Amino acid sequence: MKIGRGCIVELEYELFDSEGDLVEDSKENGPMVYLHGNEEIPDGLESQLEGREQGEQVHVALGPGEAYGDYNPDGLVAVPREQFPPDAEIVPGDWIDVTLADAEGKEPRDAQSIEMKVVEISPESIVLDANHPLAGQACTFDLKVLSVRQASEKEIEERRHEPELEVEDEAQDEEGAEPEGGEAS
Repeated sequence: MKIGRGCIVELEYELFDSEGDLVEDSKENGPMVYLHGNEEIPDGLESQLEGREQGEQVHVALGPGEAYGDYNPDGLVAVPREQFPPDAEIVPGDWIDVTLADAEGKEPRDAQSIEMKVVEISPESIVLDANHPLAGQACTFDLKVLSVRQASEKEIEERRHEPELEVEDEAQDEEGAEPEGGEAS
C-alpha cells in the first residue's frame, strides 16, 4: 500500500539539526506513528512521504522554517515570578509545561498545555520561549517506512486535526501564561 491521505504510517527515523547533530531518533523514542494528511508532521516531510511504500528509505532535507516554522520573537512571554511556586528549581534552559490562561488569568475548561523553554530568570519574572527548538533552522530526516495501512473511521475521528495552540497577543501579557496546575515541572 502506498502512503496517501487517511493512512496510518509508522516510521523509523533520525532527525538532525542544521549542524548535522542527531537531535532525536526512534531508537530512543520509538517509531513515529502519524495519520497522513492530518497535519501531524511538517508539510515538507509529509509531501516527501506521499506515495512511498513499506520498506522504503527516505532522506528529507528541509530548509530553515520548513520543518518547525520560522523563529517567532512574539513566542517569548514574561510570566510573573509569583505564578511559580517559591521553591521551584527552575534554571535557564529547562523545559516546563505551561497552560495558557484567558485575559482574566483563568484556565479555560479545555485548556491545553505546551512546553516552553526557560530563557531568563529575574526576581520579577521568568521569560519563556514557546518556539520549537528547531524553529528557523534547516533540518534533515532519515526515515524508513515500517508500515502503511488505511486508518479506520474511528482512528480518523480520534486523531482529527485540531489547530495548534498559538500564543495570541492577549495571552502574552504578564498574566497570559501560568505553569500547568500552578506548578512548574
